[in-house]
Amino acid sequence: MQSVSSTLAWTGAAYLASVLAIAATMAPLGSPVFLACAGVAAAAYVIMLARTWTDDRAPRRLLFAALALAVALRVPLVIPPAGVDSDMMRYVWDGRAQRLGYNPYLVLPADAALSAIHTDETRQMPSARARTPYPPAAQLFFRLVVTLNDSSRAMRLALVVCDLLTIAVLWRWLVVTGRREWLTIAYAWNPLVVLEVAHSGHIDALGALWIAASAYWLARRRTSLASIAFVLAVATKVLPIVLMPLYWRRIRVRDALAGMILFALLYLPFMSSASLPFGGVSNVVAHVRFNGPVFRWIAALTAPQVAAATAVAVGCAIAAWARWRLDESNPAAWGWPMAAALACGPVIYPWYLLYFTPFLFSGHTLPLAAWTLSIVPVYVVWEMVGRGGRWVVPAGVLAAEYALPVAVSLWVARSAWRRRALPRV
Repeated sequence: MQSVSSTLAWTGAAYLASVLAIAATMAPLGSPVFLACAGVAAAAYVIMLARTWTDDRAPRRLLFAALALAVALRVPLVIPPAGVDSDMMRYVWDGRAQRLGYNPYLVLPADAALSAIHTDETRQMPSARARTPYPPAAQLFFRLVVTLNDSSRAMRLALVVCDLLTIAVLWRWLVVTGRREWLTIAYAWNPLVVLEVAHSGHIDALGALWIAASAYWLARRRTSLASIAFVLAVATKVLPIVLMPLYWRRIRVRDALAGMILFALLYLPFMSSASLPFGGVSNVVAHVRFNGPVFRWIAALTAPQVAAATAVAVGCAIAAWARWRLDESNPAAWGWPMAAALACGPVIYPWYLLYFTPFLFSGHTLPLAAWTLSIVPVYVVWEMVGRGGRWVVPAGVLAAEYALPVAVSLWVARSAWRRRALPRV
């Protein structure tokens, strides 16, 4: 069998070459060059992860080399400028609007009276006529970054810092729970993470950091910090709300009260007419659809609001089961509720999966790791729309996206059944 060092060398070289090619060519999302490079990165990731999954003899210095390479993989992707259609343009505009005294939930970037707020970067943002969908913790992050430096590059760098901090948190969590440190690369080398944060700069990187920190602090019985991190994760994007059952009787009453107070304080500056600032979330539920076949089916039978409630209920039910059957350090307890709720959601963009990527270091979460790879080809829609096509995932791409995690789930279940069926010696 090939040594870990040689496997690390050639997979790392192939992975780095692929991100250098994306950066050098500035390949558009979904283009043949982008998808080919993403495929090389995915292959390198799978080979390296498979090589180190059960090998506890690899020298620690090689782990340091693998983590240093994880940092290097992100550097080339930060350098090219962001496109005008990047979500980061909305992040920057929302942060700038706050600095100038505007409530981002009450104003539209397309308003002619606010034209002076724009720069050349934000003037052509595609979401200018839509209400901001980002919750208060995300808004405060936008304001902080814009205060330090008003540019999309600063925003992307800040999100990469969040990504690197998630690597550090995961590393410490693995150590605290007695797991192998090498499993850190399950997140650090994940192509979806590298592309969606360093290349595309999505706020989900901040949410992933907070929920990973909450899991880590809960494992260390630092319940106050775990509660605060959970609230910040929910107030960055609402998806992890389904994890609430995991905290039942694992945190103190005063921790829960502190979390509720923090939640109220985050929302308070943005409230108007005594209503919560949900921004464009209700519009997404009612009208926006992408890559969500389960939601579309339920909504067709009932109503969009019922389908949205079903997604939340499914995630909460799985979290409640996990609270009953799994301990707080089990990554499946954290990853599966969010993944199930997301799979039932109206919109499933690739970067939405970032929230559960810190929890892909267990055999029980291998199907979710497979999903982070199989979802990347849906970017072909961006290429199709650029040529005048429809904003719909092709049937073949959609089938392949979900077939791979289902197949891996069956394989994991079969392996578990065979282990239980083996006679005891």
